[in-house]
Amino acid sequence: MELKNGAGVRFIEAFARNSADGCIAELITQFCEQFLYAGPAGSQWVGAGDFALALPKRKQIFEQAGHRSTELAGAQELWLGERYVLVRTRWRFAFELDTKAPYTLETESDFVVDAGAEPFRILVYLAHQDIVEMLRRRIPA
Repeated sequence: MELKNGAGVRFIEAFARNSADGCIAELITQFCEQFLYAGPAGSQWVGAGDFALALPKRKQIFEQAGHRSTELAGAQELWLGERYVLVRTRWRFAFELDTKAPYTLETESDFVVDAGAEPFRILVYLAHQDIVEMLRRRIPA
């Protein structure tokens, strides 16, 4: 396995911009029609259309928690042959509610990206922490 020219990291940087800007249509096009989501609670196949429908609920949870910003804090790529790239990422989320002091949460996630042809597409999204569950514990009742 050899390291390549940063194409996987640039793809994830675009993903981070689309996510931060709330560009749901662009964000969805970065995923395969069916992709594998895996997290602390298990794994499941997800359709890109179903994912698009879930994003507003996630945004609502973030807003209730006082979301201020999301930062791609780090990304490294490892090519898995000529076509696929594993991109390991770190994310920093900043929150502030009127009733609590500002805080940040950091998470890690990995993406397996099909980079065989443009546009690249996410095949696997592996979340090491469940950010929504972390936030639910902090949101005032």
